[in-house]
Formats: sequence, structure tokens, C-alpha cells
Amino acid sequence: MDEHERTPPSILIVDDVAANLSLLSGILKNQGYRARPAPSGALALQAAGYEKPDLILLDIHMPGMDGFEVCRRLKADKALADIPVLFISALSETRDKVRAFGEGGQDYITKPFQVEEVLARVRTHLELRRAQRTLEERNTDLREALEHLKNAQSHLIVSEKMAALGVLAAGVAHEINNPVNFVKTSCHGLEKNFEDILSVLSFCRPLLSAEGLAALEDYQRRIDYDTMLREIPQLFGHMFEGLQRTEEIVKSLRTFARTDESLGNRIDLREVADAVLVMLRSRYRKHIQVLKSYEDIPAICGNTGKLSQVLINLLSNAIDAVEEQQDPSRKHITVATETLRRNENDYAVLHISDMGQGIPQELIHKIFDPFFTTKSVGKGIGLGLFICNNLIKEHHGFLEVASPAGQGATFSIFLPASQEDRC
Repeated sequence: MDEHERTPPSILIVDDVAANLSLLSGILKNQGYRARPAPSGALALQAAGYEKPDLILLDIHMPGMDGFEVCRRLKADKALADIPVLFISALSETRDKVRAFGEGGQDYITKPFQVEEVLARVRTHLELRRAQRTLEERNTDLREALEHLKNAQSHLIVSEKMAALGVLAAGVAHEINNPVNFVKTSCHGLEKNFEDILSVLSFCRPLLSAEGLAALEDYQRRIDYDTMLREIPQLFGHMFEGLQRTEEIVKSLRTFARTDESLGNRIDLREVADAVLVMLRSRYRKHIQVLKSYEDIPAICGNTGKLSQVLINLLSNAIDAVEEQQDPSRKHITVATETLRRNENDYAVLHISDMGQGIPQELIHKIFDPFFTTKSVGKGIGLGLFICNNLIKEHHGFLEVASPAGQGATFSIFLPASQEDRC
């Protein structure tokens, strides 16, 4: 039973004739209603604003402010506009009755009062009001249910896309790994063969005649042999460096591609962050500096793929924020870790800080809401942070954001330190 059902309906009676007020109050009180008399339009507006009535009986002809003006002011107030208004008019005043409906009245009661008519009309409009409230509540429930359904559907779609992307990434990583190993083995063999060729040349040089040695040295000058000897080891170094970077990318793809749903893996957040930074390197390496400030942190229990998804989103947002800055000194992102204690629990904490324009204080409490975004049209749908927040909650942690004026924004991931018997 709600509050409206527990409390007797409140009816505000507005009439400048004391006898009418007394008569209507008596009729309504005998039926268990709370009757509130008001002898003028001004006092009626004050009374309605102080305690909103369920129904208003409003006399048309009153000195100072007539019933029509009172009704107009009630309907102009959003907080009072939905109160049913029943005008009180004489039986012969047809014009007033027509105007009463035009001003927003729901019904009228004629003078002299008939008890049965008064009670019948009051009961009818209170029932209509109660039905309207019930309908509004159900509509609100339906809107909330629809919103939850949209959120769940959006979350499911993104999760399915991420799962599909994980499968694709796993396949790509596997397919890349084989030719990378082949090229790496071939490069090592080629490097060894080159060293053997140099050994053969060194062995043959003393065996040449003076004429043959002169011809060899002339040929070496024409092909810039000394430069070639310097460049070939450098070229091998570049190839091995490229292969090492490719292996790091493949390793990061494998980390991201873990599709198991288990949260029972022992994970070092620093390793996940490093893997994600490798995957995003092409986005920031030329114009944004990424600074690392890693302190020792405890391992956490979790799912590497899901945490990678969170970090990809947060770091991508940080890159977007920094790219918009014109000042080169602000084009940097800091990734830091530390251990903090909250509510008598130890947390491994990872901070991602950027020097972008920051988040206005009045919007910070909204950023984890679904479909909320500060990005321009086409650059975001407002689900990234909502999903990140849910994924961190799945890990029994929480996300915090700080954005001091002029100092960019910092997103902090708090994840409970793992215990050996819980992973």
C-alpha cells in the first residue's frame, strides 16, 4: 500500500462564502476526506503550494482573484498543474461552465449543493486521479525496464563483438607467429652465412698474388666494401629489432585474445598495461609521450582479456584527450601503479593520467552512465566507460576519476589484492 492509499485524500475547498465552505467541509469530512477550506484565491494558491491537494473545489465568482485566474495560475505551475479542478457554479450560469472547461477545469458542481452530486463527482475524479497515478508509475517502471533492457542489449552486443575480436586476434596471432619464427630463423642463418663468407674472404686474401690482391682491392673500392661491412650488421640489427617488436605485438594479441570467462587467474596489472601499450603504440608513438611510474604491486585475481578491454578503452580516451592539445608540453600520458589500503583491504591500483582538457565537475558523476559521452557526434556512443565500470565491478573492484581544473584527468582502477587460496 503506497502513501496515497494510506492517507485520506486531501481536498482544497475555495469559496469566499463561509456558509459554502462550512457545508462542503462537513459533507466531505463525514465521508473521511481531509477538507481544507480557503476563503480566497490568494490563500488557495498558498495552501496548494504548501501541501499539494488531491482535488480542488473552486468557486468561480470571488472578489480580488476569481476562480478562472486561480485555475490559470495552478495550471501554469508544473508542480500543481496535474491537480484536478472542479469549479463551483450556479445552475443557470452556462457560459461560466463552458469557460471553466476552457480554463482547464475537469468538472463542475452546481449550487445549491446536492450531497449525492458532490460526493459522486468527488469520488469519480479521485478515482481518475488514482488511476492516473498508477498509470504514471507503471509507465515509469516500463521506461526504466526498457532502459535496463537497452543497457543489457548494448552490453551484450559489445561483449559479443569483443569475444569475436578476441577469437580473430587469437587467429591472427597464431598465423603471424609462424612466419615470424620462419623469418627469424632465416635471419639467424643468413647472419651466420655472412660471417662464414667473411671468413672465406679473410682466408683467401693471403693466398692471392700481388696482381690479384690489387684487383680485389680495386673491386672493393668500386662497390664501397667498407661501407657495406658496416651496414650489414646494422641491417641485421634492424631486422631483429623489428622481429622482436612483432613478437611483442603477437604476445599482446594473445594476452588480449584470452576468451575464457574465468576470473581466477593471477595477474600482474603492469604486464597487462605493457601489453596494451604495445597494441596502441601506432596511435601515440610519434607525437605523444607515455611515461611509466611502476611501483611493486600485489597480483590480482581476474581475467586478462577483460582487463585488457578496460585498459584499451581508458588509454584510447587518454590519447584522444591529449591529441586535442596544442601545447606540446601537455602531450603526455602517465601510467602508474601503487598499492593502497581502503576499508581495511589492500588494492593494486593502476592510474592513467592525461593532460587533456579534463572533465567538468558537474559531469563527473555522469561519465559512467550508459550512452553518456562528451565526444562529438560520430566519435563515441557513451558505452565505453559504462562497460569498463561493469567489468571492474565483476572483478570486485571499482573505478575512480579525478579531474582538477587545468590538470587533465586521472582514471584509477582499484582491484583487490589476490590471496593464494582465492585464485
